[in-house]
Amino acid sequence: MRIASFPAPLLLSLALLSGCGDDGFDDLRTFMAETGKDGGAKIEPLPAIKKVDAFVYQGDGLLDPFAARTLRPTGKGAPDASRPREPLEEFPLDALRMVGTLKKPGQPVRAVVKDPKGTLHMILVGGHIGQNYGKVTAIHEDGLDISELIQDANGEWAASKAVMSMTQDTQ
Repeated sequence: MRIASFPAPLLLSLALLSGCGDDGFDDLRTFMAETGKDGGAKIEPLPAIKKVDAFVYQGDGLLDPFAARTLRPTGKGAPDASRPREPLEEFPLDALRMVGTLKKPGQPVRAVVKDPKGTLHMILVGGHIGQNYGKVTAIHEDGLDISELIQDANGEWAASKAVMSMTQDTQ
């Protein structure tokens, strides 16, 4: 076979293609060759497993947090919803201030209570006060004893005692 029989453009294109021998992966081949010389990757040993003390949950006597409950009143000790509300039941107990007592001959002792609006109210034993169905159980010269009805997570009503002490009116 003779070289002269090949057309000149074909020879020129072969000469140009021979210069394109570098595929651009020389650095990758060098990295792979050097990495493989070590014989394997160095792996850190796993840390020692710490022993954890066992804990046994004793939930006896506690409410089950996943049990279905209702917050509707059950009727046990529930307050009388048909009773008309008194003016001092509009405010929470911590917003009210006892500023004095009033004693008239032949009449029971009355407590003077100031609401957040600055209005003075007189209340007797048995009067209602506060937003938790509070009822005045005793009036002393230095404070009030109050019994409130609080609803628990089971919807049951329970009595709770509160005390309102006499405060000095600064306004």
